[in-house]
Amino acid sequence: MVGTIEEQLQAIDRATLTPLVQRALGRGDIEIGQWRCQPIYGGVEMASSLYRFSGDALAAGAMLPWTLILKIVQAPPGENGDPQGVKYWKREALAYQSGLLSHLPGGLTAPRCYEAIEHPGGAYWIWMEDIRDEVGDNWPLEHYGTVARCLGQFNGAYLMGQPLPTHPWLTRKWLRQYIEQATPAVVLLLNSMEHPLIRRALPGFSTEFIQRAWDERYVILEAIERLPQTFCHLDAFRRNLFSRRMAEGNAEVVAVDWSYMGIASVGEELAPLVGASIGFYAVMPTDALKLEQIALEGYLEGLRDAGWQGDPDLIQFGYAATMYWRYVFGAFVGEMVPWMLDERYHAAIERATGHTMEEDADYTALLIEFYQHVYEQVHRLKASLS
Repeated sequence: MVGTIEEQLQAIDRATLTPLVQRALGRGDIEIGQWRCQPIYGGVEMASSLYRFSGDALAAGAMLPWTLILKIVQAPPGENGDPQGVKYWKREALAYQSGLLSHLPGGLTAPRCYEAIEHPGGAYWIWMEDIRDEVGDNWPLEHYGTVARCLGQFNGAYLMGQPLPTHPWLTRKWLRQYIEQATPAVVLLLNSMEHPLIRRALPGFSTEFIQRAWDERYVILEAIERLPQTFCHLDAFRRNLFSRRMAEGNAEVVAVDWSYMGIASVGEELAPLVGASIGFYAVMPTDALKLEQIALEGYLEGLRDAGWQGDPDLIQFGYAATMYWRYVFGAFVGEMVPWMLDERYHAAIERATGHTMEEDADYTALLIEFYQHVYEQVHRLKASLS
């Protein structure tokens, strides 16, 4: 019997942990003492779970502290097994096994992976480095510019000749797939405009405007997909990013949760840094315009560092078009609206955000004001670029 995850965790012994701790500490002469396992809450989606293992190891008469992160990934309900699908559950484990994430260009890196194995019971167990942010939990706005520059250096390397990875489990046209998944939820929203939470989240919105913006998606997606293509993380926002200094003093950004990674258009990478960081309360909507400017400038600097000398308007269009349709339709309508209308999800959402559903709806209303500014950017840039 495989048992529950809790039973499998309790069955972990010294024989399992010792080689992992040896890799983490970089030495083989250790003897593990006691350890503990703590769950780490990850978010609303429950297809994966995180645990921190910590303890001490005896080495040459000295006690050395150690920590490991275990990520357990399982197939979510409704998973169709498409390797290029939006949420293909094996993608991150396969990437670690392939070595793709071991030597990334530019200022972006992934945690060291000590082991990624398929586990009995239909799950992957990924043992990896425990990353701690050296800047702190609350980044100053200026630091987002530093992070955006690292993302630009990473994306720019592939624009300037670094071969694009070709693994069959990488996403292609991730944004198109993600937005199209919102189709049933758009219908649900248009039929639920009088729901109290929807009225709070979308004050002043009409069904006519929502339908018109939704119908525009095909033209917008085609325009995005004509932009230069690069390798992207595609979910690089505050909760998935950790900052630290390399030995030579340069900034390095460690990105976790590579489950969306794939080939995408330049500028797409920047949308989560702004949109999801605001959406998950890391930056307040009152600072959204300033954050956008800082992030765009930093990202363009990173592309220039890599040698890319293209038109900055291409970057801004890729960012803005991705931002609006990904976060208004893909995230809010496609994911939040069904949850808002189904009280069974409310406790999980409130736990993830730390706010009540009413507070989240009021916060969304503030975000929508910013997204309308982004919408206007898209149409201005589209007209000039065409």
